[in-house]
Parts: sequence; C-alpha cells; structure tokens
Amino acid sequence: MSTGPVRVTSRPAHATSRPVHDRRAGAAHTKFLPLVLGATGVVFGDIGTSPLYTFNSIFTELHAIPSPADVQQAFSVMFWTLVWMICVKYVGIVMRVSHHGEGGTFAMMKVILESLQRGEGRLLDSESETTSDEEIAGIRRESHPWQERLVLLLGMLSCSMLVGDGVITPPNSVLGALNSPCLQVSEGWNICIAVLIQMGVFGLQRAGSRVIGYLAGPIMVLWFLTIAGLGIYQMSLNPEMTRYIARGFNPTKVYHFFVLGEFRGYQAFRSIAGVVLCVTGAEALYADMGHFGAGAITTAWFCLVFPCLTLQYMGQAVILAQQPQLINANPLYSTAPEPLLWPVFILAALAAVIASQALISGVFTIMSQAHALGLMPRMLVLHTNPDEKGQVYIPEINWMMMIACCVITVTFKTSDNLVAAYGISVTGAFIFTTLLLRWVLREVWQNRFFVTCLVLVPMLAVDLVFWTANLLKIFDSGWVPLALSGILFLLMHSHYWGRNREIAHQEEEEKEELARLDVVPLQVLLGGLPGSDDPLAGRICTLPGLQRALAVLGLARSKGTGVFLTPKEGRVPRSLITLAKELGTVPRTVVLLHIAYSEEPFVVEEERMRLTAVDPKLGLWTATLTFGYAEPLTPARFDIHEKLLTLPQALPLGLPEVRNPRRAVTEPFKQASRFDDEGNLDADDVDRFCSAHITYVINRKHFVSKSHGCDDVYVAIFSALNRNCRSPVDFFGLTGQSVLEVSSVALL
Repeated sequence: MSTGPVRVTSRPAHATSRPVHDRRAGAAHTKFLPLVLGATGVVFGDIGTSPLYTFNSIFTELHAIPSPADVQQAFSVMFWTLVWMICVKYVGIVMRVSHHGEGGTFAMMKVILESLQRGEGRLLDSESETTSDEEIAGIRRESHPWQERLVLLLGMLSCSMLVGDGVITPPNSVLGALNSPCLQVSEGWNICIAVLIQMGVFGLQRAGSRVIGYLAGPIMVLWFLTIAGLGIYQMSLNPEMTRYIARGFNPTKVYHFFVLGEFRGYQAFRSIAGVVLCVTGAEALYADMGHFGAGAITTAWFCLVFPCLTLQYMGQAVILAQQPQLINANPLYSTAPEPLLWPVFILAALAAVIASQALISGVFTIMSQAHALGLMPRMLVLHTNPDEKGQVYIPEINWMMMIACCVITVTFKTSDNLVAAYGISVTGAFIFTTLLLRWVLREVWQNRFFVTCLVLVPMLAVDLVFWTANLLKIFDSGWVPLALSGILFLLMHSHYWGRNREIAHQEEEEKEELARLDVVPLQVLLGGLPGSDDPLAGRICTLPGLQRALAVLGLARSKGTGVFLTPKEGRVPRSLITLAKELGTVPRTVVLLHIAYSEEPFVVEEERMRLTAVDPKLGLWTATLTFGYAEPLTPARFDIHEKLLTLPQALPLGLPEVRNPRRAVTEPFKQASRFDDEGNLDADDVDRFCSAHITYVINRKHFVSKSHGCDDVYVAIFSALNRNCRSPVDFFGLTGQSVLEVSSVALL
C-alpha cells in the first residue's frame, strides 16, 4: 500500500481552517426527492402507524362507549394536537435550530452553549458552521456557568427520555400491528413473531438509513395513501356523518371536549394520555434531521403525511360515530372493507416494522452527538453515507437496544400493556425540548422577553398537560421508560463528571509543571529526592518537561519506535512515564500520536499526517493523523502503521546506546550535521532512517476516588464505563500491530 507524503517540520504546524459546507445544500436539486422518499420511510414510520391504536386508546382510558359528539370532539383534539405539536412546534420552530445540519437535543444544546460561551449574537438560521463538536466540548466554561450547567442537564434529560421512547417504540408498534382479526394465533406465537421481526429490524441497521429509507420509503408512501383512501371510503359511505365530524376542525370543539362534553373534567384529562399517542415520533422528526435535512422532512409532512393522517382519523371518527362498539377493536381495520382486510394487515405489519426505524435512527444520532460531547465513553460510530454526515450506525447501541426491545416484548406481551409506558418518555422529551428553546429564543435568536414568553408559555402549558396525564400510568407500565431514562442519565452524567474532573486535573498538572520547570531541580519536579536512584518517581505531562528529562537524565534507549497515543495534542501520556519509571528505558524514537477528525467525509492523503519534530536529536516527535468522519478507523481503509514507518531513528545518527539506565549521561551527537539550525531533518533521509519495528503504547487508566460520599458512586460508574467501552486496539484500527497496554491509577 502506498502512503502519502509526510510533512516533517521542527515547529508545530497548525491545520488550516476550512469552512464546512452543508452537503445537503449542494445536493438539493439532484437528490431532494430521494431524501423526501427516505424521510417518509424512516422519519414518519412511528407517527404514521399511530392510527393503529390512538382512537381506541382515548376511550379505553375512560372504559366507556362514546357518543357521536364525543367522537367528534376527540377527533378535534387529535387534529389540533397534530397542528400544534408537529406543524407549529417542531416543523415551525424547533427544526430551525441545527448545528452543522444536525438536529436533535444535543444539536440544540451545542448551539446554545456556543452562543453562551462565545458571546455571539444572532446566528443565521441557528447554523453553526465554524465550530466542531470537539471545540464545543472543550470550550472553557467561563461565562454563564450556571446556565451552561442547566443547559447540559436539560440536554442529558431530554436525550435519556428519547432513548427510553426508542426502546418502547419497536415492541409497541409491532405488537399493535399484529393485533388484527386476520391473525388468529396464540399469545406465545404472537410474541415469537414480534421478537423475530424486531431482530430483523435491528439486523438491517448496518446497511444505514439511506438503504433502509430506499426500501421503506415506497412502502410508507403506499401505507399513507392506503390509510387516506380508507378514510375517504368511509366518509363517502356516509356524507352526512362526515359533515358532522368535519365540524371538529373548529378549535372550539377542543374546549367542548374538556369542559362541556360527557367526559369533561378529570375524565377528559385522563383521556389525554391516549391523545398523545397521535404525536409519538414527533421528537424523531428533529433527531433524524441530520439524516435527511429539514426541507425533505417538512415537504414529506405537509405534502403527504399530515393530509393522509387527517383523512384516516376522519374516516375512523365517521365509523365510530355510527358504530361506537367498534372502539374496543382496532379502528383502522374497521375502516377497511372485508376483501381488503388481509392486504391492509400485511401493509400495516410492514409499516409497524418500519415505524421502529424513526426512533432507532434518532437514537443513533443523539448518541453519536453525546459521544462527541464526552457524555459517553469510547464507542464506534460508523457513517453509512459519506454524503450525509448525520447518517450513522453505532453497533453497541444497536445490539443493546435489540436486547432491551426483545425483553420488553416478552415481558409485556401485548401493545395494550405497553400503551401506558409509551407516553411518559415522549412527553418528558417534549418538556425538556421546550425548556431548551428558552435559550434559543433569548440567547441565539435575540428575541425580546415578551416574544419569548408568547411562544414558550402556551407551548410549555400543553407539554405539562400531556406529561401529567401520562404520569397517572406510572404504576402500570409507565415506570419502564422512566427507569431506562434514569439509568442512561446517570451513566451520561457520571461520565461527564469524571471526564471533566480528569481534564481539570490534567490542566492543573500542566500549569504547575510549566511554572516550576525552570526554577526547580528536575529530580524534585519529578517527585524524587536529589540523588535518588528513582528520579522518575513523579510525573511528566508536558513536552518541555519530557524534552528536559530525555536530555538530562540520559535514559537508556531501546531499539525501535514507540508510538504513544495521547488524547490531547502535546500532552505526554502517563504510559510513557510509567514505562520509563519501571523499565528505566524509552524507545529510540518517541512519537506522541494524536488522532483528529475532520468535518469533511474524506481527507486527501497529502493532508493525512502532520509530523512535528519537537527535538530530532533526542528522537522526540509528535504526529497528528487526521481522518474524515466517513473513514472508519480500520486497516481496511488506511494503514496507520505504514504512515509511521517513515519516522527517523535518533540513535543511528550517532547517539550511543546506553547500557546503564540509572547512571547514564547523554553523549554529544556525532552526526548532527544532518539537521539544520532549526532541527529539521533532510526529507531525503527520512526513508533511509526508517524502522520496521513500531510498538503502539496505549494507556489504560483505573480511577480511584480520593474522597467519599456521592463521588465514590460517580467514580465507580466512570471507571466501569471506561473499563468496558470499546477496546482502543479495535477503535483505532490497530488489530494485527504490535500493541503494548500500560495500566495506571488516577485519582479523581
């Protein structure tokens, strides 16, 4: 395999900053219709299958047979809920907030943090095109610290709620579709079929949402046209009742339902838990925005999904107003004529399978954003489409969700048992998204206080009504998504807490070392007493400190090149000092390797590697390998090992190999003429002085709490997450290479 050229310089070379272009804008004219088709298949599956269970859930909450007026008013509540939650809140306001074209809670959170921390004013369409995820994660929290902490807290809570919803959606959708008069099988067989279907859905995720969208898009288009046709069919059978139900478009009927209807007051309030089922999947519209773009999602909603849902709900209302006893059956199947029952059932089963995709894709998106923000430990994020950065697949999350969904299916057995669990996490995510909008309206869009209140107060009021109505189900099965969300929130908060403590400790170490480097004897700085046989009892964490140690202490230099992976450019990893302390030697050539990620899908080979000679005479180098977001870190795509074979060795240039690591003194270089005054190595000599023996050294930390109380719990969780995350060997594509793992203990 040929390698691209390597830049060798003695001074740090800063990567050029290039504007990040939204690939969706360039592909808008040629790829818009496929994006609309994909959005129809992936994004609207959940909300598109709501007619399977919404209408009967409203009245089964009340254990009553509705009158025609009740049905009319219930239709009005459902219609205006769709208008308010989807058309106004999400499509009209929330989806205007994006970060690098990404949607979801964390995208909104990053836009807010960027505004608070950078002090920027209005951002055009809330787009943040110049700040990467890593920059946002690393910005110091100097201004508005309490607001930033609150925004982070709300973001983590909203993400947790969405994941809880994502685990409930596949079992509920599949079990709901299988609840058909066409499928007369035992409960055990029903559960087995549901489990097999869900395993197939999660098995397809590796193909990516683009492929799934191409497969699911035509099916969902057919589904929406079918349910719209069934609704029109029922309305054509009884035009007089249709005109009566159409009065539900008058918003005053919502008031009648809650205040003047037969089930007014508390009974109407209880029924809201069923109403919210018509907007399940609303949060997925925003979370999946990075997969297809706001334009494609908006077009699919207004041109196809919303009209078809409205016609279907009207058709259901017409037949229920005439035959209210059908409320105990599946209203959607009631709208189909007898000869079409089996085709509708098959199509409903396919649509229910696809419905799971909206939340699954959304969970992948927000978990990849959580990983970029440092809220989750190391995990593999695969970009399945180089043209769309937001289309990602995370194997660990995929298989954990599959196991959780199968367990929930076996435990609850029917969709009726899961309906109670369905609304709590959804409405919780609604509330936290609305609360985050406060900062968007005030800090990002710079709206006046009055305008902010005018938008937020009614929005928050509706969200709270939905949420409190669903809280009544918490002791049925509503505790399930809350428990899942609580566990995920604890994991994210613990990892964020531990990572921040670790970073703060490292920064304090670096600052203290640099301040004392020129005024304190090296042995004292390193932690050993003057004249001690163990001068490396302490720690070195900066390049100047390492440079001085290599020059003064005269450590033995073993053959080969040691590549020490470091998470921060210029940071000396503890693994290097641990090896020097325990073995009394370091490799002839020491490379501190940092891996960076570009906002572009692919990086040209000429810009792949940046090699900096910190001190070539001491064999000390830093290297930065840059990869595009669509390039998986595997040897199949590139070879890190081969990139580093061009590193020069220090000792062949004249440095004698030291026999006694404890009492050695560095001798003058005999062939320093190969370096110019700035320490640059002639590029023609790079290949001549390469080494075939490269060892990658990885540091594995074990964290111990230095205090007691709640910190013990956080440290234990943080340590467990880091122990059980994806191996660095797999993550960095080092399989088959010579790898040495060094363990160390760190106090938090």
